[in-house]
Amino acid sequence: MTHYGLQIGEKYLVTVADDLGRSASVNQAIAEAHDNGILTAASLMAGGEAFQDAIKIALERRHLSVGLHATFCDGRPVLPPSRIPALVGSDGCLKKNPAVAGLSYIRPALFPQIEAEIEAQFNRIEEAGIHPNHVDGHHHLHIHPVIFEMLCRQASRRGVSWIRIPREPLSAVLSLHSRFWGILSFVEWMVFRVLGVCNLRTARRHGLSVADSVFGLSRTERIDEKYLCDILNHAKGSLNEIFTHPDTATGAGRLELEALTSSRVRERLDSLGIALVGYQELSEKNVTVTSALERL
Repeated sequence: MTHYGLQIGEKYLVTVADDLGRSASVNQAIAEAHDNGILTAASLMAGGEAFQDAIKIALERRHLSVGLHATFCDGRPVLPPSRIPALVGSDGCLKKNPAVAGLSYIRPALFPQIEAEIEAQFNRIEEAGIHPNHVDGHHHLHIHPVIFEMLCRQASRRGVSWIRIPREPLSAVLSLHSRFWGILSFVEWMVFRVLGVCNLRTARRHGLSVADSVFGLSRTERIDEKYLCDILNHAKGSLNEIFTHPDTATGAGRLELEALTSSRVRERLDSLGIALVGYQELSEKNVTVTSALERL
């Protein structure tokens, strides 16, 4: 794949695959999307069933930026259930539904368990030889105000430079969806916009940077070649992120893999003058983005 040098004034795109470590099929898709496509970064689930395979894939690809995919629902924790009894069910897994989990996490009595699990997830990937360049969350539960504050604090202590705040331009939400999906996406956009205002300030207080725009929220697990080409027209900031979910075992995941390895998408990037970059490169160059907060 092509890696571009960083030049002031250029427009950059970070392409991220979530769920690295969740399964062997996800790992395989992420490796292929990086080796043969435009994928520059991946977010690693510390409690994923294919964690060790994911570490091998990451360590073999020095240009793949790896971050923590903080997991607080629909997955397995790193700590034993006895350490975090309020966060898990009888099966030892985190609550399946992100909304149910998020509502329970507002109770102060749970805060020490949440923070302990955050620390354990960071520790596991660092002990495996990965220094995370960015942090985001499974099903975006990391934007929960309680979890976001704790994540920022831990990330800052560990030298992590970037955190995801899903921020799609409203123009993209309204123009790239049918009427029905557009209404639902607008409601979702409003919720994330309100949370984003608070979270941007929290990120800045802890010295973390965020991308100008982050695409993928309104088409999660439904990104195809056409959508990826169309969404690039809305990448107006100096640094944009698109997050994806490639997986060789599912129809939706294979479509996303095809989009990430599409020659048409590569040509579209070139025609728009958008350079691919990873959060690792941005961290090494000490690049920061503050314009998003200043526009609020």
